[in-house]
Amino acid sequence: MELAVIGLSLLALHFGEPVSYYLTLRGNQPSRAKTHSLPFVSIIIPTYNERGRIQGKLRNVMAMYPNDRMEVIVVDSSDDGTYSEVNQVDLPNLRLIREPKRRGKVLAVRDAMRTARGEVIVITDADALWLDRLENAVRILQGEIGAVSCVKYPNRGEEENSYRDFYNRVRLKESSLFSTPVFNGEMVAFRRELISPEELPMAGADDSAIATYIAMKGFRAICVPDFRVVEEVPLTRRDYMSWKVRRGAHLVRHFVRNFWKVVRCCPTSFKFIFTQETFLHTVEPWLLVSGLVLVALGDPYLFLSLAGAASLLLLWRRTRKMVEAWVPNQVFLIASQFYGIRGERMIWRKERKE
Repeated sequence: MELAVIGLSLLALHFGEPVSYYLTLRGNQPSRAKTHSLPFVSIIIPTYNERGRIQGKLRNVMAMYPNDRMEVIVVDSSDDGTYSEVNQVDLPNLRLIREPKRRGKVLAVRDAMRTARGEVIVITDADALWLDRLENAVRILQGEIGAVSCVKYPNRGEEENSYRDFYNRVRLKESSLFSTPVFNGEMVAFRRELISPEELPMAGADDSAIATYIAMKGFRAICVPDFRVVEEVPLTRRDYMSWKVRRGAHLVRHFVRNFWKVVRCCPTSFKFIFTQETFLHTVEPWLLVSGLVLVALGDPYLFLSLAGAASLLLLWRRTRKMVEAWVPNQVFLIASQFYGIRGERMIWRKERKE
């Protein structure tokens, strides 16, 4: 019975901690600056075998910001002829940088930043489509705001959609309090003078690293609710699981790598946010697993009762969405930790999304 009590305590901590954290996040979104002129932006698109979607991506970007106030830099390491599709797009400020071999996103972005002319650097993935105009994000970039990112929604999958709904709410609440340590690579924009190309880490989760580095310098890195992006989700279950585990591993390594740096130098509110997110990504999933195992070993009948009660949550759509958003991602985070032990990976197998 003692094992069951310990298990119940761990389960209570597992579910109580994120609820408590969510309820403590209070703040206000910054007001949009009323400026008469828009900044000149450099939009960087790293590509690898995006022949089928790159023209659509470029048209999408061109429609979301005045063309005379931007340059678009495509850094391509493809072997499928993506560069030829880029060359067919009529955009005066479009530049193509061809890499002889695939080296990873960070090195591609560094190369583009060294030649970029914009006051604001915007990094975006080729497989993400913007739903709102870029002005909604970049007008905020002044004063204490150093970087902004989007909220994002999947193009398919009920399970991923449930997760994203919760994920977006947390990112916005963290942004309201001070800064979020998690950015979305579908659109990251930052003031050029705050981060040099050499400061971009040779690591995964480069988008979240930018958010964290901005906060470490005393500026805010926030997600804005009125810049929405649709991201493509892998087609097959195998690719979806690979995608989730890889991205989770990058985030886990990001939190572990930067934890003590943040604790030593950042504002108190960001230390609180970063500590909570580190706990949620590293310790939290194990509380669920160990709690269930201990309850099952200590009192099998209690375990069956808990399983039956949990199954009732699947009968109502709202609670079912919460279960779909939470439980699978705890499993993915555990798998991500094992994946991350193998070391940092700058190049990975491209999952099929179309």
